[in-house]
Amino acid sequence: MQFKRPALFLLANLVTGAALGGCSGGVSATGTGGAPGSGATGGVVGSGGSGSGGAPGSGGAPSGATGGRSGSGGAAAPATGGRGNSASGGRGTGGAPTSTGGSAPTPTDGGASCTVGAFPAADPATKGPFAVVTENNVGPAAGVGADGGAPPMFTMFRPSDLRQSGLCHPVITWGNGTGSTPSTYKSLLSHLASHGFVVIASNSPNVGQGSPSPMLTGVTWVLEQNADPASPLYQRIDASHIGATGHSQGAFATSSAGADARIVTTAPLCGASTQRNLHGPALMFCGGMDTIVPCSGAMTAFTNTTNQPVMMASYLAADHANWLSFGNGAVKPVEVVVTAWMRVHLMGDTALRGRFYGASCTLCEDTAWQVMRKMMDQ
Repeated sequence: MQFKRPALFLLANLVTGAALGGCSGGVSATGTGGAPGSGATGGVVGSGGSGSGGAPGSGGAPSGATGGRSGSGGAAAPATGGRGNSASGGRGTGGAPTSTGGSAPTPTDGGASCTVGAFPAADPATKGPFAVVTENNVGPAAGVGADGGAPPMFTMFRPSDLRQSGLCHPVITWGNGTGSTPSTYKSLLSHLASHGFVVIASNSPNVGQGSPSPMLTGVTWVLEQNADPASPLYQRIDASHIGATGHSQGAFATSSAGADARIVTTAPLCGASTQRNLHGPALMFCGGMDTIVPCSGAMTAFTNTTNQPVMMASYLAADHANWLSFGNGAVKPVEVVVTAWMRVHLMGDTALRGRFYGASCTLCEDTAWQVMRKMMDQ
């Protein structure tokens, strides 16, 4: 799959409002009220992204100690590596999902709910133990459609059998790059689902637009489904372990989503804006060869993050898009790192913690990467 870079410069001339970075298919800057973020080169206007603020949503407020684990009935989520207990959201309102690429979802049978606990260790470079189903056009309409059209719905990537392990499944909300849809990132999102994550991805090509943002609307809907006996997600979601990640415009939207108390870790990819109200660790990825949204923008966000552990990781050979595997062969190194990061912070996979934490983290010593960290020596 190729990115249509000529559209990038056309869209760059149309930029207004708050900052969002370039991405596959072009660049748009949308949104209002955000604090100015970092600029970008290559004809991309990158001025916005969320600053401080953001009202916490429902579903349990995360905080907590490193490596800790809350008891049953709690709603606290650990900041690094640990696992907290789930909290159910409100009753679902979004329509029944349509399944493609796997077995059709059916209402749950009222059996025992899942257990919150650490997932077994797994290699993030290989497919996980879960078969994956992709459900198109689920949830509510949210955000802005293509060319300012009607708000689109969501695509969900999830384990086809949510009862397979008996464990509650963490959630990842995904944000597309400008002009893109979840199908562009299917390889990465399916890979995350194979490891046990429920990935909710807005179909909007401009995920930075909308109030509330599509990325947070997706989280709310998943939590509603967790409380709806008619949903296949019923009592299968770990509502206290929710992460956000996205590419380019979706990366800036990820930074904004980090202000929501339900989001306990973020991983903005190829773009980041300062978010002073993070509720958990952040991995800021940039490509060393990226001329569309260069590492200087992420560096500003890294410098201004002082309240949570944060890593800025530049894969030196990556540009704005070549780090994606697009389903061609093995999962690429950046996708492996994102999977490992989410496993550590949302699944309690302590076997992978040394890749990021400690005096000499594995990623820190990999010459293919250039890494900076704060509050991650332990």
